Amino acid sequence: MTRLLRLIAWISLALPATTACANTISLDDVITAVIQHDPGLAINRLDRAIAAADRQRIEGLLDPVVTASMTASQEQTPVASDFQPIETRTAVLAGSVAKPLASGDTVSANINFNRSSQDFISPLAAQLAKFKPAYRNQINISLRHPLWRGADNPAYLQGITVSDASSEATRIQQQTAEHALALQAINASYKLASDDIDIHIAAQAVERARRLLGYQRSREQFGLIEQADRLQAEALLAARQTDLQQAKARRASDLGLLNRMMHRPDDSPLTVELPASALSPPDGMESMLESAKKKRPELKALQAQLKAADAQLLIASDGDQAQLDLIAQLGTRSLAGTPVTAAARGLSIHDHFASISVEYSDTPGRNSVRAALLKAELARERIVAQQTQTIELISDQLAAAATTLVNGTPALHMAQRQAEAEARKFNAEMKRYREGRSDTSTLVQFEGDLSTAELRAQLQQLTLQLAAMQLAWARGDFPKQSTTATPE
Repeated sequence: MTRLLRLIAWISLALPATTACANTISLDDVITAVIQHDPGLAINRLDRAIAAADRQRIEGLLDPVVTASMTASQEQTPVASDFQPIETRTAVLAGSVAKPLASGDTVSANINFNRSSQDFISPLAAQLAKFKPAYRNQINISLRHPLWRGADNPAYLQGITVSDASSEATRIQQQTAEHALALQAINASYKLASDDIDIHIAAQAVERARRLLGYQRSREQFGLIEQADRLQAEALLAARQTDLQQAKARRASDLGLLNRMMHRPDDSPLTVELPASALSPPDGMESMLESAKKKRPELKALQAQLKAADAQLLIASDGDQAQLDLIAQLGTRSLAGTPVTAAARGLSIHDHFASISVEYSDTPGRNSVRAALLKAELARERIVAQQTQTIELISDQLAAAATTLVNGTPALHMAQRQAEAEARKFNAEMKRYREGRSDTSTLVQFEGDLSTAELRAQLQQLTLQLAAMQLAWARGDFPKQSTTATPE
């Protein structure tokens, strides 16, 4: 914990004090900013709207269908007798309503009201026709009950399941995108911290090289060393300044990348405050994998997609059946000389019509529906394969992070010991050099060894912190919750 706090302090010192304080944000804030400015948010909103529209379409399968018609016709025909009509005029007013039910049945009602009049050549026939009732009224109510295809209405019930599952998958896919963006933000933030360490170590090396050059110039003035020794110190300073400039260039590049992810100007100053959590040994692989299966949004989205695929398979299986419907009808009939009487008698069951029938239809071969069934089966198999692939990928992510933690901790201890030893070695060699018992080449080499050891130790500690964050991410702990507001 002490080393980590010292590390964060070193990172903060890499920038001017006022800038670091004014532009230091937490890692959680970085993740939130990256997610909120992701252009994929607009796409996800559209996907949700599409899923909502599809559910409305499915619900519309139960909407009643209303039809109405009005017909006027005139027919003139040749006759063989004066008592046959030479002209028939008909007016028909018809209407119907059909209401599909969630059970798969369809209830319908229709009414047909018509009036007819005729003209004859014979006046006697025309006179007799006046006594013929001219108004007819028919009312029918029917019930269609599917026995095979369409029974229990899978197109509606399973369609609702498909729509809801697809909508849930779309919502979780937003969490999946947030989860992936969180890892990008974490990696970019730790890369920036690594650059700060590079700059800090390089700056220390430049300061040591500058002190060495000043010391060499002083000794050259007194004739204690040759010009070549002073030139070697100048070359060392130039090399260390080059390393520092390269480290600053890498940080500027990585800073621009992180700023673009947050939709900030590339050169906006920024320092990320990394969480100072103690490193702990990872749990067992099985325990971590079980945690990931419960938390990782990728698996939740695939589970929702699998539910939708199962429903699609039921719909396709229903289509691969012959259609056998039981149809029951009941109706009334009326005939009168006036429209009011005809309409009133149509409400009586004295004159009625009743029937029950069975209707069968099928498509030989069923190539289309069987292709749809095969497609649904393959789609389900594909999702199952994706689940297996995703679990394997998560296992690899967990194993990689856990391995880095387990094997990196001893490496960190050794790197810290080496840095301490290199510091003692360099200080001892500097003392020997001042006493004239060493040469410049050896001192330069020892200074390089010290810089490398210090850099390795600090980067190893940062690597372990990053591995701990990546392990938490692989278990599904990052981000803790969706950082984007759900659109209304």
